[in-house]
Amino acid sequence: MEVTAAVLHDGKLAHYDVRIDNEGVCTARLAEYKGSPEHTPPERIVLTRRGRHWVSNVADSHLVDDLGYAVEIKVKPLLEARKRDGGHPAE
Repeated sequence: MEVTAAVLHDGKLAHYDVRIDNEGVCTARLAEYKGSPEHTPPERIVLTRRGRHWVSNVADSHLVDDLGYAVEIKVKPLLEARKRDGGHPAE
């Protein structure tokens, strides 16, 4: 499954295309950033949920949590619709 998530980085909007695999690992690729090129967020972020927080291969925990929560908000309605329709959540 793939979704687009928008988060703030240094007060500017960053759009990530996020691919979610069957084990819940998310790979996010920066699609667009509205801020200064000197402060561009990471191009690629791999994140997974641990408890109530998200962990990642990047040090910016605020960006990682914001991105993880944005993904959750986008994915939850999709998963609920698939459950209602009888489809598998990973398809």
